[in-house]
Amino acid sequence: MKTLSIDLPEKLAAEIDAYVKAGLFKSEPEAVLAAMSEFVRRNRVELMERFARDDIEWAKKEALPSK
Repeated sequence: MKTLSIDLPEKLAAEIDAYVKAGLFKSEPEAVLAAMSEFVRRNRVELMERFARDDIEWAKKEALPSK
């Protein structure tokens, strides 16, 4: 597993701490990992579509005859 070191705004850190204290997460790293996992899950399709559009644009440019 890779370790990341991040700086959080105090307000966000306090909210994460509150979730941990309420028992929703075992630790702050677990809460951050859950949030990042959800972000990746929600944005995976959009990223794949963006890469596909970029590939199509590249292929169209390559297919055009040079002047």
